[in-house]
Amino acid sequence: MSDEAVPFKLSRESRIRVDRDGHIWHEGERVLHPGLARTLAHWIDIDEQGRYVMRNALDWCYVTVDHTPLVVRAVRLETDPAVRIEVELSDDSTEPLDLSTVQVDPDGVVYAHVRGGKLLARFDRQPSFKFLEQVDTDDWGLMTFVLGTTTVRIAPLDRGETLVPPPPHERSVTGLT
Repeated sequence: MSDEAVPFKLSRESRIRVDRDGHIWHEGERVLHPGLARTLAHWIDIDEQGRYVMRNALDWCYVTVDHTPLVVRAVRLETDPAVRIEVELSDDSTEPLDLSTVQVDPDGVVYAHVRGGKLLARFDRQPSFKFLEQVDTDDWGLMTFVLGTTTVRIAPLDRGETLVPPPPHERSVTGLT
C-alpha cells in the first residue's frame, strides 16, 4: 500500500501546550479539570533527543512547552531536625529541592532542575520570594542560600543566558548553555 492510499498518517505531534505558568492547553483551550490537568502535567517528560513529550504506560506524544515544563507552586523550608527544602510542582507532586541545581536570572526569577535533574522548573512569584528571603550576597557579590547551618552558592545567570534541561545522558549538568 502506498503512502497516498493511507487515509491519514500517524503522527506523534500534538496540539498540547504548556504555557509559562504551567497551565496545560489542548487545541487552544485551557484544560480546566484539575484532575486531568494534574495528570497531564505528571506525564510530562523529555525524550532522548531533548524534545518534550507526554507519556504514560500506553502511549506518548510530543508537546509544546512555552518556557519550562513545570512550575514550582510552593516551597517548604525546614530546619528541625535537619535542613530540608521541598518544592510543590504544578503537577501537585512534592519533592526535595536539589540546591546544587538552583539558578537565578537577572530579573530574580528562580529555576531548578526537578524529577531527579531531568526537567527544569521555574519558581512562581510567591515561592521565588520565599526562597530568595534565604539568599544573601557575600563579600564578593556572589549569591548564597543560607538556611540553618546550610550555605550553598547559587548560580547566577547573566542577561542573555538561556536555561535548558540537561541532556538526558548528563543528569548532573547545571543546565547553562
